[in-house]
Amino acid sequence: MVFAVVIIGELLAFILTLAPLSIEQQRWNDLALISLFIQWNGLLGSSSLCILRPFFVNYSNQFVATTSYLVLLLVIIFVSELSFFIIDYYQLGLIIPSTTHWEFLLHNLLIGSIISALALRYFYIQHQWRMKIQMESKTKLQLLQARIRPHFLFNSMNTIASLTRTKPQDAERITEDLAELFRMLLKEQKELIPWSEELTLSQRYLDIEKQRLRERLSVEWSIENIPDEMMVPALLLQPLLENAIFHGIEPEIDGGLIRIKVEYKLRQLILCIENNNSKKPAHRKGNQMALDNIRERLEVFYQGRASINCKEVGDLHFTILKLPYLSESESLL
Repeated sequence: MVFAVVIIGELLAFILTLAPLSIEQQRWNDLALISLFIQWNGLLGSSSLCILRPFFVNYSNQFVATTSYLVLLLVIIFVSELSFFIIDYYQLGLIIPSTTHWEFLLHNLLIGSIISALALRYFYIQHQWRMKIQMESKTKLQLLQARIRPHFLFNSMNTIASLTRTKPQDAERITEDLAELFRMLLKEQKELIPWSEELTLSQRYLDIEKQRLRERLSVEWSIENIPDEMMVPALLLQPLLENAIFHGIEPEIDGGLIRIKVEYKLRQLILCIENNNSKKPAHRKGNQMALDNIRERLEVFYQGRASINCKEVGDLHFTILKLPYLSESESLL
């Protein structure tokens, strides 16, 4: 906002300087003084409104707009009075030749009232546009999250059903673990959660899958210096692990190994999931749908600063996720 005020003020100074016909040398002198005058008005006005922002929270838009407009006019009067005193004291008549005190004040107030009204309108429209973008992004995220949660529940129920007849004790234990897992999921309906919570949720999910697949599933973790307070999208890691199991471990009679390496470099979380490379085409569509969902969520949260890529090297499949550091105070939504 401050940068926009400075730029708008400088453009106005150029317009006011170029409008009258004057000699070249005087024009540059006028530009310097007019720029100084306008920038003081703009910066003091912006600072005043920022200070009053907490006071405006509980009032209507009409009251806030009217009060803001009056505050800007008071700032113009104050700066005009101060400027006239300085110009008169230092005999800078080149900027206000043959101009009385009241003429100078009314001239500035008239121009300032018009510019202030236009500026307030511009910033109001800009604020409304940003709010609209945020609401659309939040709605999109909720829809994407809504696709993930039922899918996770459906697969979890299938896991229990598959063990009910053959291993009822394991099915009972998994049901208890799932209840705890869903308690964590439903405790707080947030789009962003601390990395430590996402890690705990994912580890619980893998524990459940280990009980189902037994020796067919092996997991190796490597986690290096990840800030626990780092915020990540909820249910981001679990779908990737589910894909690794469903598309890389289950199709193989002997199962396989999943390696998860997580490191933190240059304020960026880098996660790599390595699993067997399934050649069965029937699995590819589901895998792509999950990846597309995650890509859309990353785009909404990080606006192009995060990435997820897949590559195949021989009999291995790699999923590489990169996330910039995001604290709770820095959240985009």
